[in-house]
Amino acid sequence: MKVSYNWLKEFVDIIETPQQLGTRFTNLGLAVDALDSHLDDWLFELDVATNRPDCLSHLGIAREAAAAYGMELEGGKPAAEAFSISIADPDLCARYCGRYIAGVKIGPSPESLKARLEALGVRSINNVADITNYVMLELGQPLHAFDADTLQGQQIIVRRAELDEKITTLDGVERELNPSILVIADARRAVAVAGLMGGAETEISPSTSNVLLESANFDPLSIRKTSRMLGLSSEASYRFERGADVEMARYACDRAAALIQHVAGGTIYRELIDVYPRPRKPVTVMLRRTRIAAFLGAAVDDTTVERIFDRLAFKVSHAHQGWAIEVPSHRQDIVREEDLLEEVARHYGFDKFPATLPKWAGHGSGLPFESGERLLRDRLASSGYSEVIPIVFSDLSIERKFRPDTEPVRLLNPMAEDEAILRTSQLPSMLRTLEWNLNHGVRDLQFYELGKTYAQDGERRSLILAATGALRRKSVYESEREFNFFDMKGDVEDVLDTFNIELNSSDDTIPAYYHSGRAVRKGDLVVFGELHPDYAAEYKFRNRVYIAEIDVEIMLESKEPRVIKQIPKFPAIRRDFSLLLSKGTRYRDVELAIRGLNIPELVRIEPFDRLETRPFAESKYSLAISLMYQSPQRTLTDDEVENFDHAILNTLKQRLGAELRQ
Repeated sequence: MKVSYNWLKEFVDIIETPQQLGTRFTNLGLAVDALDSHLDDWLFELDVATNRPDCLSHLGIAREAAAAYGMELEGGKPAAEAFSISIADPDLCARYCGRYIAGVKIGPSPESLKARLEALGVRSINNVADITNYVMLELGQPLHAFDADTLQGQQIIVRRAELDEKITTLDGVERELNPSILVIADARRAVAVAGLMGGAETEISPSTSNVLLESANFDPLSIRKTSRMLGLSSEASYRFERGADVEMARYACDRAAALIQHVAGGTIYRELIDVYPRPRKPVTVMLRRTRIAAFLGAAVDDTTVERIFDRLAFKVSHAHQGWAIEVPSHRQDIVREEDLLEEVARHYGFDKFPATLPKWAGHGSGLPFESGERLLRDRLASSGYSEVIPIVFSDLSIERKFRPDTEPVRLLNPMAEDEAILRTSQLPSMLRTLEWNLNHGVRDLQFYELGKTYAQDGERRSLILAATGALRRKSVYESEREFNFFDMKGDVEDVLDTFNIELNSSDDTIPAYYHSGRAVRKGDLVVFGELHPDYAAEYKFRNRVYIAEIDVEIMLESKEPRVIKQIPKFPAIRRDFSLLLSKGTRYRDVELAIRGLNIPELVRIEPFDRLETRPFAESKYSLAISLMYQSPQRTLTDDEVENFDHAILNTLKQRLGAELRQ
């Protein structure tokens, strides 16, 4: 932002040279990018931080200088209702001030005014338009002047645009509007895009004699969205997007009206129209005396602290252990105690704080999930997986295919339409990663991502594995083998084994994007299997793709301590049974039925054969299982083992209709 040295001197009695003032600005945290002479003036090129919209004007910069010098702030005083004004949406327009000036004479601006504007890179238009730009640069409050005679119905309405409503703006472009855009309208049509640009039909022209002056305060987010939607930006939108001072609107309107009367003549109507539906409530932030030394590293005496805030136009009152400080409306960046401490440091002087070494060099503790995720990364890397780190923004239409019932978190200011929400699933970004690599000639892929998914009810830490192509390439010693379902199952078991969790499938519904019959789920902890062919075809995958989704938080919460067992001293006894089961009965059902007997001596159950051919009925199949018995205290007798076998076979017959195959 360009700032005039001579203009600043109209607000503050500056006695330093421009070079000395530039150094002072730097010490205050206002970066000076350049200092150039211009005619009889000096121009500062300042880099103003986005959280300091109060410094986007000469008044704001002068306010900082006055505080640094300990001087009073000076400035022009405003001079002394033909229109009605209403705000239909107070959320988007906090305040709207209007002044009616009759009998003005439009013409060129005085040379002194034109020279000052042109020095700051603003083209002179006419005396009235130049005054609005001048006051904006002076006070930081954007203004707009309407030709009052072109406004219909003698009224101004701040409302949302109607569907398919159109307006031709001052740049001569016809723009199509929609209800998300805030406009300034008269009784018949939109006459300006709020906070961005006025309409061509109501602009100030050489024939204008009556002016309606606008000074308003608009919602920053609304202005930013409209600016991007229309591809339109201006000096006004630049300031509104960062947050203009709502209390400055009235003063700026009076100041501009007085200058217009001085330069262009005319009569200012006695009463200013000020629509302010929700007046700003004072913001008070507590500053504790003990926090100054703790935060800044050195104590600052009370008198200095109070003098700093008094110079900055803060209202200071004593409170328990410190001060209650009322924040002025132009300092929207001050919201917490640390912000006040920053002001103390800036104006006390960073060079006055002694450089000291930390008194205690400790070490921070890791986050609860950190060590667990480190183990996961090591385990997956040793299994041949590579980590990917995609962006977490996604397209709603894509996310709906994978998480149709999850309400996503929408971004207030998305960079693009297809990145308007935070992802609800890791799968879409992983599939895009696979697609990109395959399109670039990489055929054999094993990827994982440790990241977050987001929903309205919170965020979750999740792990996703993806693999496709060959697990082993053809060589002199081995033939090629494709990655398959059992490879993914083994990798999932390895991951769960890291935390001593067994993989036991449940009856929960398998998501539609998995291949039916080729997927396994264990509650909300894990689901894995082959990607459904319809989804694979959408991404043009030629080989089968295998996916595993694991909830890291549930996994870490389910972590079981490892128990080191002694090597058995007594022999084990094995029994093999061939069972005849209905085809709807799974091995898992058999295992659960046997485990339900709670036989301590039963140490292992394993299936080792399955037969579905004749001579069995079409509804039957044969399942062979192996049972291992062992006691840590003694050798089991044959009678004990036979009793166990008898109890197990009776339970399987009663609960599952199982028969012992002859």
